[in-house]
Amino acid sequence: MANGKKFTYAELSKETGISIATISRVMNRSHLVTSETRRKVLSALSNCGVDISELEFEEENEKLIVFNVPTLKNMFYSPIISSARLAASRRGYNLLVNEDPVSSESLHAFLRLLRSTKASGLILANSITQERLESLSREIVTVTCCEAVPDSNVPYVTIDDEGASYNAVRYLISLGRRGIAFINGPRSFKYAREREKGYLEALHESGFEAEHRYMAEVGEDMDFETARAIATHMLNYPDRPDAFFCVSDIIACAVEKAALQLSLRIPEDIAIVGFDDIMASHMANPSITTVRQPTVQMGALSTEMVIKLIEKDENSIKSVILGTELVIRESTTV
Repeated sequence: MANGKKFTYAELSKETGISIATISRVMNRSHLVTSETRRKVLSALSNCGVDISELEFEEENEKLIVFNVPTLKNMFYSPIISSARLAASRRGYNLLVNEDPVSSESLHAFLRLLRSTKASGLILANSITQERLESLSREIVTVTCCEAVPDSNVPYVTIDDEGASYNAVRYLISLGRRGIAFINGPRSFKYAREREKGYLEALHESGFEAEHRYMAEVGEDMDFETARAIATHMLNYPDRPDAFFCVSDIIACAVEKAALQLSLRIPEDIAIVGFDDIMASHMANPSITTVRQPTVQMGALSTEMVIKLIEKDENSIKSVILGTELVIRESTTV
């Protein structure tokens, strides 16, 4: 950017009536500035003899939304991303899918990515602390999808994980199952904490005590072989579980594989309930009873929400908690 006469932010502020902080955001390529305000600042800069072509190019290319997921190995995210991409395209935006844990170690690199792509919005599906989330939201317009930090100022689209889990376990209890194992994801995630809460609540209300050895956890990738090993170990107990509630359909498929390898009948010996309703739950033999998440709505709503925030249509922005549906299949009924 070539300079003509010298200027200060204070002088620009006086000339435009725009705060020094906002002028600084424009100069630092932040997208937390309206197009009208940006144009005023650019016009004032041009009058000072500044070559503003680089900043004008940035404005033309700011219709980019980054959709960040903690892992691309979990097939659950696929329909959400597809729906988000379609919703973004309808509004004239591009969607960039990125895989990053957004951890303390990767945060600076993640911020560099957001700046280098000139993204104007971020949809985040990660487990994240309130402090880190709000720090990101000060840098770029942010919405969370699937995960949520209700105490933060960042809007979200999620489901009632606790209620969905509670209903699934109550259903297994209604079938006469008493030893219900639970294979969860990492408890750093909101969904894992809330589904565990629903599981424990359903057992407690029915007069059962949760057994620690019937509870296990896999990583965020929902690795099939890890889950199969866990299920095989539990199914070799002398008093093995007679049912499994799993926080993903991939885990449920792994449990089914372990049970069949041990010549156990499904659902006579072992009933299985998964979560997500991905294609694998249909394709499994026996097919798997599962909690259906409204993935298409989650992707579309989170995208509409972030676009409204980008375009300063903030009056209609409200966080959304969507319902789920228990889909009964062969893994629980003969």
